[in-house]
Amino acid sequence: MQRTNPAHVRILLVDDHPLLRAGLRECLGLHSARFEVVGECGDSESAWREVARLEPDLIVMDLELPGEGGLSLTRRIHAAFPLTKVMILTAYDDGRKINSALEAGAVGYVLKSCASEELITAVEAVLVGQIYLSPAASTVIVRDYQRQLQGGSELLSPRELETLKQIANGQTTKEIAFAQKISPKTVETHRLNLMAKLQISTVAGLTKYAIREGLISP
Repeated sequence: MQRTNPAHVRILLVDDHPLLRAGLRECLGLHSARFEVVGECGDSESAWREVARLEPDLIVMDLELPGEGGLSLTRRIHAAFPLTKVMILTAYDDGRKINSALEAGAVGYVLKSCASEELITAVEAVLVGQIYLSPAASTVIVRDYQRQLQGGSELLSPRELETLKQIANGQTTKEIAFAQKISPKTVETHRLNLMAKLQISTVAGLTKYAIREGLISP
């Protein structure tokens, strides 16, 4: 579909809450006559059909959708309709979700707790080719980056580092306790501290981290 009037912005709203879509429509309409909401969808399947039919300039979309979900749908849209921009509007400020959305092709990530003024700022930013992240989302990304620069292993005590290597090598709690001449309860405390510091919730995750950091051989 050829864009005949670049000053006129055609917007598709994708969210499974009708009241939120109504609020978005009103907010966008009050701000500028050049913003036109050309469609609304409450699930990923109908959204895909509408994107193919309308080829909007911008999609404002939630991550949590009935069907395949917002991330997968963003990837499909980005691949099939490169002229259509996708801005995520969600309640999640999780770093992994933010990065996944950007990797999928989203050009904006805005939290639903934002004020209407921020929403408009985000829309206008992505329409002129910028990447927009809510301040809260930006803070999460910066903190994750700082943590990577520091290196997670540098945050660990020598005993925690030793415990991490032993866990990653498949040693049991009793074996680690015997090797370090400490109680099994102390080993469990070290393991919990490791998970908290590295923000990893499973033993498998600790093992992958240790391999990635070169602490043990794969």
